[in-house]
Amino acid sequence: MKKIIIAFLILIFSLLNLSVVLAADCTYDPLTNSSITDSLNNCLSGSTLVWSEATIINWDGFKITINNWVKNLSLFLWIGAVLWIVYWAFMLTISAWEDEKVNKAKDIIKWSIIWFLWLITASFIINLLVRVIYSLN
Repeated sequence: MKKIIIAFLILIFSLLNLSVVLAADCTYDPLTNSSITDSLNNCLSGSTLVWSEATIINWDGFKITINNWVKNLSLFLWIGAVLWIVYWAFMLTISAWEDEKVNKAKDIIKWSIIWFLWLITASFIINLLVRVIYSLN
């Protein structure tokens, strides 16, 4: 169970397209005999990283990131729902028509189809909300 949770967390964090902008104040004087590489090495060796004040929030990039995140997550969950339906359909066919196994397989297939339809609806609603929010600007 721990491996599944860890794999899920790794997947979620890989879908989040987070980036941090850090800057260092370096100067290069072409009149001196040093090269750009030497100038950068000298600059970065004794400096500390600071947050850049020139960072501008790109809301269109945020919109694209949200849409990509929703698209990737829903694709992952859709594939899971389809595989779950296929697996339990296979279990239904090999159940030898035992009542307990048939009822369990039918119930799980029914809920998997509901899950699949809910995923389609949820991704549509989230994309619609993002479009509405960005059209208000």
